[in-house]
Amino acid sequence: MGLRLPRLFSRTLSCNLFRKKLICLSHTTGLPNWRWFEPDKKLKIKFDPGTRYSYSGEGIYLLQFVIEQITRKDYETISKERVFNPLGMANTSQVWQSRFDENLCLGHNDKGEPYELMKWKEASAGGSMSTTLEDFTKFYTAFISSQGMTKNVFTEMTSEQIRIKSKRQFGPLAIVDGSDNDNIQLGYGLGVGVFKTPYDRAFFKEGHDDGWGHYSVCFPDKKIAVIIMTNNDNGESIFKELLAFAIVDTFIPWQWENYIPYDLKN
Repeated sequence: MGLRLPRLFSRTLSCNLFRKKLICLSHTTGLPNWRWFEPDKKLKIKFDPGTRYSYSGEGIYLLQFVIEQITRKDYETISKERVFNPLGMANTSQVWQSRFDENLCLGHNDKGEPYELMKWKEASAGGSMSTTLEDFTKFYTAFISSQGMTKNVFTEMTSEQIRIKSKRQFGPLAIVDGSDNDNIQLGYGLGVGVFKTPYDRAFFKEGHDDGWGHYSVCFPDKKIAVIIMTNNDNGESIFKELLAFAIVDTFIPWQWENYIPYDLKN
């Protein structure tokens, strides 16, 4: 016989779970990016949850854990059932597939030397997914078209949940506030960053690891979107100029992202 909760308690539990999801997706958990970046390698809360943006892979992994407990399924299965299979993303997985060995791309350092490829054996919502440009384009097209969700949900996800005041996203300046990005009203939605321009609102998502630099940005009201994927530590140095040339996006918060242009590097 299943556990039956009083209606009021059920509603409270549902609200608390919903709030936790919002905090995780908006990166306001107060948790660090990863605990192993801490001097003692221990997980700790850095600030009061819900009060400040700070990108946290730990927070996303926590959300994965909650979803897996609720659905009683592992994250790879959930991803396949909800996203990969419906969108025909045959070459995407949260864990490394041996068939990927036949057609893979390596990340490179700034000298053009390849890094060893990490082949994830366990799914992690914080960064284990392997995909292709073709598959990710399928996903991104579905997302920006609000496929599989209501317009209200899409608008909520891509609207500001919290304003970002930090001078940088990572590093020492991530805890120093300023007005650098007040002109674009930089903030974070649910899973994506957001900003505003005189022409349109926009949302973006970036990805970074040794040898990899990815960026996507969408201006939904203008129906303009761009995906950039690079496999070199120098890749992010072209983002500012490439976006300005391709879609006249001169509003990207490149300093906050630490996307230092190639012609400004020492």
